[in-house]
Amino acid sequence: MTSKFSIGLAAKGAGWHAGADAVGSFAPQDPAAWAKLAQAADEAGIDVLTIEDSLAPLGTSASFDSFMLTNWLAPQTTRIGLVPTATTSLLEPFHTATAVATLDYTSEGRAAVRLRTGGFASESAAVGREDTLGNIREARALPTEEFERLIADRFGEGVEFAEVVRLLWDSWEDDAEIRDLATSRFIDRERIHNPEFTGKHFSVFGASITPRPPQGQPPVFSLAHTHTPYRFAAVTADVVLITPETEGTLEEIRAALAAGASAVDRQGSPLKVWVDYNILIADADDADDDAAARLAELDAAGGEFVSDAGLIAGTAEQVATRILELRDTGIDGIRVRPLVTDRDTEAFISEVLPKLRDGGVEVAEGANLRERLGLVPAANRFVATPPFTANAASVTASTEEISA
Repeated sequence: MTSKFSIGLAAKGAGWHAGADAVGSFAPQDPAAWAKLAQAADEAGIDVLTIEDSLAPLGTSASFDSFMLTNWLAPQTTRIGLVPTATTSLLEPFHTATAVATLDYTSEGRAAVRLRTGGFASESAAVGREDTLGNIREARALPTEEFERLIADRFGEGVEFAEVVRLLWDSWEDDAEIRDLATSRFIDRERIHNPEFTGKHFSVFGASITPRPPQGQPPVFSLAHTHTPYRFAAVTADVVLITPETEGTLEEIRAALAAGASAVDRQGSPLKVWVDYNILIADADDADDDAAARLAELDAAGGEFVSDAGLIAGTAEQVATRILELRDTGIDGIRVRPLVTDRDTEAFISEVLPKLRDGGVEVAEGANLRERLGLVPAANRFVATPPFTANAASVTASTEEISA
């Protein structure tokens, strides 16, 4: 069978295992290493390259600013979507909106952005912000209702952030730039719209300084683990990344996502659902021993592997088989996280990807990233109906309140 199944590569420094710095040879401080990685993924037909980013080290090697890096990679690639990471509790939506719009121009319609609310004390400390969450991993062990109360304000801020970004992208109509020499007008002011947004966390009156991006609305990604983030994704995102095995079965999470989308009354284009998995690809010979040995070597170098996402470890054949099984459940895509950036990415591209193509996973066609991801064209919300609408106020209502 053939299918529209998207494939993303998630790059995080030397790798998603803390021991990757010691075991692998990827040099995250070398721009040439990032160019080589992006070009290999681009030539292989991988749909998006996401770059992790934070204002504080999160147990991994040093890296570059994801917005600067993706803009630098844009002219060195031709097809792949480029996805920097924006932390909504630490950045400003105006600057993020113009940065992503600029990337959409430099990449000629291949920009996207992953929104994360941020939840680590070290990140807040990096900008002198009061930490209200404490240890996020410990907080997640709290009862659902108590945890949701704790994160409500952070996600409320994230919802406003996303709303302002989307308003700014639409603040110029596509044909606002007229360059009319006869009247000496560069723009048609009737086609510029001020967001005039006032919220609890952000107030933005004027239009963007950057014209509407080539895609209109570059795709927005969100990684979600539980009920409030599911509702956050339904209100803000085009693509949600979920983590089966660590947060429940795939069926349970999809049911929770559907309930979340219903709770916020999402109308229009449905949320694309991708799974997020770490990958470790072993040599074909003596695969079980090799996979175990590689993980043991990484654990010895960086400590026992702990992740918010599941791990697919095995030969290329075993990894491809598992991904095709996931594809056959009807999900829209997968984002893979190589435990060691250079080794596991190279093996994924050269050994796993051909098996996925043989299994019917086609290279997506389309004039821009939205089309290749199967997203509908993004009409301008100031003059037409946007791709989707939702009730932002419902994001931070407790799951108990929504169920009542």
